[in-house]
Amino acid sequence: MPDRPSLVAVHNGIGRQPAEAPDVLSFFPELAYVADAVKVRLDGLACARCGWTAGLRPGGYAFTRTPGGCLGWAVRVCQACPPAAPIGGEPASAVAWALAAGAVEDDVLAAWGRRQAVSVPVGRLWDMVRVPRAVGFGVLARLPRQVAAIGPVLEVPARETVEFLVPPGTAATWPSWQPELHNVFCVGPGGVSRFPAPALTLADGRRARCGRRWLTRVEPQRRPTTHAAGLLECLLAELRSGSRGDACR
Repeated sequence: MPDRPSLVAVHNGIGRQPAEAPDVLSFFPELAYVADAVKVRLDGLACARCGWTAGLRPGGYAFTRTPGGCLGWAVRVCQACPPAAPIGGEPASAVAWALAAGAVEDDVLAAWGRRQAVSVPVGRLWDMVRVPRAVGFGVLARLPRQVAAIGPVLEVPARETVEFLVPPGTAATWPSWQPELHNVFCVGPGGVSRFPAPALTLADGRRARCGRRWLTRVEPQRRPTTHAAGLLECLLAELRSGSRGDACR
């Protein structure tokens, strides 16, 4: 039985905890590459979030990626960890999340009501790292080995990019001078992204009309961002492996 994690670690969800068994409710792992520690959680034999094995209760559904789409797994969580939020969460909470970042309420309601993406300022609640799509998917496969949970990650087909939300202030210290990062951009205050409704995810099988969708479960109250240092480490490893993809536009 693994050591019992502290409640601070369990509920923080974005720190760099031991990553051999990440929170499987924070991302959609590729089934073909699921590690044994993750499979135990998917099978309901350990808490989906922290790996504890005592006092388990129903925890909702986790999802894994396959060539044919996503598979759902009925998982369990311990008494200290919350169950999975519905895909997209509560509509009012999702709108409040966008408004807190600086979006305009009428614009959010109108765009999401028409399954469109809405402009949301960058720099208040998060900065954003934009990477080529192929690199982004490679990073998503690496991240669970580096961070305990993954924040919102957006796919942007028109640009052929993936966008990771990272803590505010990341852009000010991002090592853009490194040669490997010449096709990677970290956007801070003054930047803008366009967000689809949080319910439009890879697991849900839907996209905004522009093609955008979330590649992770959006739970901003629990995981507002991905740990920037862990993301950078995985990104450099992926780029150095030769999976550079196309330049971001």
